[in-house]
Amino acid sequence: MGRAMATHILAFNAGSATLKFAAFDVVSTVSVTDSVIEHPAVDAAAFDEVGRRLRAAGVTAITAVGHRVAHGGPRLSEAALIDASVERAIELATPLAPQHNPAALAGIRLARQRWPGLPQVAVFDTAFHASMPERAATYAVPQAWRHAGVRRYGFHGLSHQHVFETVSATLERDPADLRIVSCHLGNGGSVCAIERGRSIDTSMGMTALEGLVMGSRSGDLDPGIPGFVMRTFGMDHEQVEAALYHDSGLKALSAVSADLRQIEALACTGNPGALLALQVHAYRVRKYIGAYAAAMGGCDAVAFTGGAGENSPALRWRILQGLEFLGICLDERRNEAFGVSDEAAELQAPQSRVAVLAVRAREQRVIARETVSVLRRTGL
Repeated sequence: MGRAMATHILAFNAGSATLKFAAFDVVSTVSVTDSVIEHPAVDAAAFDEVGRRLRAAGVTAITAVGHRVAHGGPRLSEAALIDASVERAIELATPLAPQHNPAALAGIRLARQRWPGLPQVAVFDTAFHASMPERAATYAVPQAWRHAGVRRYGFHGLSHQHVFETVSATLERDPADLRIVSCHLGNGGSVCAIERGRSIDTSMGMTALEGLVMGSRSGDLDPGIPGFVMRTFGMDHEQVEAALYHDSGLKALSAVSADLRQIEALACTGNPGALLALQVHAYRVRKYIGAYAAAMGGCDAVAFTGGAGENSPALRWRILQGLEFLGICLDERRNEAFGVSDEAAELQAPQSRVAVLAVRAREQRVIARETVSVLRRTGL
């Protein structure tokens, strides 16, 4: 690479509730610092804090900046060097990811100001799912809609890609032999069917509303409900959409919080709303695991990642109850023992025919690796 004195890749992951960033050695892509700013506005103040933490970690030279972008729209299906046309395409895809793309764009623009002249790379959450077959990606809607880009794109691709790679390495099995159901569970959540290294289906669709019950998002919904609600309550489509994104999911069911940790604590006291929220959430994930095992003609491993998936033994237990017919048997001791220092661990009982794993989310590592790949491909 032409920037011999610069030794680090800076990876940004602006989510719906946190700004995560990490610096990686440009050659080995090993992390030298990894940090989270809770509930940020992606603004100058947040970037001031990023700068302070980088200096404290001794990171002074940066080769390039990589950004997680939730939605690439119909045009962007692989990591790309950011120029005016790529930035415009990300902006045009904002209606498909209104909680995430604006934060990514803010990060891109602030990074350009803080590190002028450095290459910036967009790494898309939708890219891993570009391999979905048409039978899984296509909605049964009018052709004009489909020509306009109405299709299933999927999200959390960086996380599901990391899960696939980690499960294969942990089990010491050829990726070509594995059928994995990957469950990314956090404030947002999705399940992905990974068949022999390729995403063949995922629970999120054109937007991040489809699929699982999430922190404040509804997940799967009868498409007739918005029309009914608009007629009954006199709401317009923007109000309905805002309610589905911000006032639904676990927040609506529990009537207390969107935070799974708080809901689990309340459920222990017998709170009926919290109990209902946990039951509905687990049921929805369990249905997708069964569906994706059927779609792949079997399942070799189920993996949990994301803030809730990797940190809540109770969540994993709730979800896997009743799946013994698929050969899935959880070892309760191993499930409880998975700790913060573990990168990945097998949690299945000895008699289980399907491996069960918890995997630490490492999306920033994927961002860094993809950024290096784009720099090499473009000769920078």
